[in-house]
Amino acid sequence: MKTIKLFATAILLTLGISSVKAQSSSDITFGIKAGVNFSTLKTGLSAVNDKSGKIGFNAGVFARIGSDLYFQPEVNYVTFSDKYRFNSNSYEAKFRQLNVPLLVGYKIVNTNDLVFRVMAGPDLYYNLKKPIAPEGFKYKNVSAGGALGAGVDIGSLTFDARYSLGLSKFNKELGQKSNIFSLGVGFKFQ
Repeated sequence: MKTIKLFATAILLTLGISSVKAQSSSDITFGIKAGVNFSTLKTGLSAVNDKSGKIGFNAGVFARIGSDLYFQPEVNYVTFSDKYRFNSNSYEAKFRQLNVPLLVGYKIVNTNDLVFRVMAGPDLYYNLKKPIAPEGFKYKNVSAGGALGAGVDIGSLTFDARYSLGLSKFNKELGQKSNIFSLGVGFKFQ
């Protein structure tokens, strides 16, 4: 319930800011987005095997500041899960996270009706719910990664493909890092 309230507040804030935006600079765009993700938990331990990720989803808000070169901060609610075996026991770690990517991008093609973009930057995650871990092991609340992606804007619609590579271990004992590939569609308030 807390997550739903947080997400609803973020959407309402974006809608409010976008109405104020109509009176400000045209170099700031706000929007909402949603999509699917596929994750894997990378590890160097041979005791962790039979790893398989599951499809999750993401939804959030973003701002795009600048023209050809732009800054795009986002706030997203992200879900993903991963099944694995550790010491002959099966585990399914389910993640519910708040994700804050801080991306810098460049518009390769920038016309009124069509935009091709590339972007990269740090990607921060905060666990909203503790995932299940083997006895004596635990997942950190905060983890960091790097995101790399590309996108297309057609009018007010925006489409993104992004890969987020986990740079910090969010389960130190198991050596696990998250790797998430996501596809999303959004709407820009112009």
